[in-house]
Amino acid sequence: MSTQVLFTPSFQLPDQPLALLSYLNSGQVTPFQFFNEVIMPIFVNHVKHFPTEIDYDNQKSSSTTNSEEDSSSCNLQTILQKIQSDLIYIKNAYGRLKQWEDHVNRAIKDLALQSLDGALKERAETLENSSRSNFLHKQLNETLSITSSLKKFLSHPPHLSSESLKSMVRLEFNLHHSLAEQKDVNLQNMTEESSAFKETEKAYEGLDVTQRSCFLCFSVFPENAIIKKKVLVHWWVGEGFIDTLGATAEKTANEFFKEFTEKGLIKPEYKKRRPSADSCSMDPATRYAVIELAKRYGFFNFDADRNPTEDFTCSGRACLVKTEEGSSILKLPCHFEQEKVESMINVDEPNLDFRPDWFSKMKNVKVLQLGRWRRSAEHLIQVEDSRFLKGLKNMRHLRYLSLRGVTGISELPAAVCKLSNLRILNLNGCLHLEKIPQGIGSLKNLTHLDMYECYLMSHMPKELASLSQLQVLKGFVIGKPRAAGGGRQPYFEKLRSLSISWSTLYCQPPTLQRRLTNKLASLPKLKSAKSLPSSTPPVSRSRLALLEKLNLHYFPGSKIPDWLTQWELNNLKKLQISEGGLSDLRYGNQCRWNVKILRLKYLEELQMDWPSLQELFPKLNYLEIFECPKLSSMPCDNERVWVKADSKQAEASNSNHH
Repeated sequence: MSTQVLFTPSFQLPDQPLALLSYLNSGQVTPFQFFNEVIMPIFVNHVKHFPTEIDYDNQKSSSTTNSEEDSSSCNLQTILQKIQSDLIYIKNAYGRLKQWEDHVNRAIKDLALQSLDGALKERAETLENSSRSNFLHKQLNETLSITSSLKKFLSHPPHLSSESLKSMVRLEFNLHHSLAEQKDVNLQNMTEESSAFKETEKAYEGLDVTQRSCFLCFSVFPENAIIKKKVLVHWWVGEGFIDTLGATAEKTANEFFKEFTEKGLIKPEYKKRRPSADSCSMDPATRYAVIELAKRYGFFNFDADRNPTEDFTCSGRACLVKTEEGSSILKLPCHFEQEKVESMINVDEPNLDFRPDWFSKMKNVKVLQLGRWRRSAEHLIQVEDSRFLKGLKNMRHLRYLSLRGVTGISELPAAVCKLSNLRILNLNGCLHLEKIPQGIGSLKNLTHLDMYECYLMSHMPKELASLSQLQVLKGFVIGKPRAAGGGRQPYFEKLRSLSISWSTLYCQPPTLQRRLTNKLASLPKLKSAKSLPSSTPPVSRSRLALLEKLNLHYFPGSKIPDWLTQWELNNLKKLQISEGGLSDLRYGNQCRWNVKILRLKYLEELQMDWPSLQELFPKLNYLEIFECPKLSSMPCDNERVWVKADSKQAEASNSNHH
């Protein structure tokens, strides 16, 4: 039996009970933390020595009271699981309802004091097994009574919404999954007969057909993985599970994530105190169940260790997984079956050594997730020879192509322009990429183009302006037009998210900066902030009315560029400015931003106090600051975050994850 506690030990524990009592009264840790890290391990240590099921009817002592006899009919592990289920519920409310902190502290402190009277450790170690089990039952039932009462008290707070309560209840459901059948955290002992599996199976059967397919996609990710929701959304769009464009697809996907969360199938992962979670995870017991379900319905092939494999013969879905035997790419079936491949997901294969003749025969593939899906850039993916990408010209059904974080690709081949059904193209972090083909404007269905952190890109082809369905554009680069007399402005009528990066060369010494500024000043469409004419913004003013998210990275000027004043930013909700030389956030004749979420990072010259920032951003709900030394009197916490007290949580659940 293995039982999860809510915290890992965070402080040095004294050995003696009296020292423990003194530590509890010292206030160095919260009573809840103390109870969870000191008392719960004591219970777990004693309970784990008992078998899963005990016939207590044959172990009753004649001297046992009626109440003890009744309590003996319960299973020790079941009671312990109920206590922990209550504790995770309490923990969640404990963090949300700080105004009740004193009451909760007193209740938990009394619980800890009651359990530290010396009897638990001393009597439990000296009693015979039968008496010891009855003693432990009594102790656990008394503890369960207190935690249940406290949980009931927290279940009906005056200012807690029904949606928040529902979320807390799902935490309890989720915890039960991870506790019910685990023994020494060894999931190998789980079976389809276990209660954790049956509950996941029941939740799965409660999903509609599309949601079931989307849920089974979680089966390929490693245990305890933090998965970006965006990766899953793009995959689902590529497979055709969500067959809509742009914002509608993301709205539909968010409803799916909400459904999975409420059923306890996934857990949202928040970064700092941001109002929305852009990632999610899955507990080990649920992951076991989703793998078994994916095997049952032939969604993926798995090996004996439940790792996904490159074998696509059952479903058309292949996974690239690093193995001790070598590259999984070399194991791909090669008997003229490439046309059966519909999706290829790179789980952790570091080398994309495709044979060009093999790659080019995947004529029916819809999803090529070849790049990195993890948050961290430490997972490197490389190619020694990118000629295999010319085979893209045969993939007319391809809807999603990701080369995110793949090194060794200096040029995207013209073959990509043949992908008439392509919706999403992710080139984020392709550090060696220098240019994309001129004919990229032929991708009429493209909604997402991500070239963020492609630092060697020098310009954008003018045909980019033909991408009329584009919703998200990251890594926008403005270059010298081919024809004399000015270039063609992009008209992105549906653009919702835009990220613009300036070369990191601006961070070089002032002499080099001046040379770069003089060179850029000669270009009609990319000049320094001081010299760029307001009549030639990089994107048409009238066609950005839907823009919701703007990211400016490495901007070299000291003031917001003049061309930004020509954009209609009335719907802008999220603004991130990171690195560069900005010293002032005011722009043109505008006196206020409508932004609700603001992130400022590595802006050494930015100077402003809190009242001035509030005046400039009157609708601000969330502020995140990092390494901006000249910003003064900001009311941020130790995570460098400020959240407006009365901001609405509903706004977070409805926000799109671009």
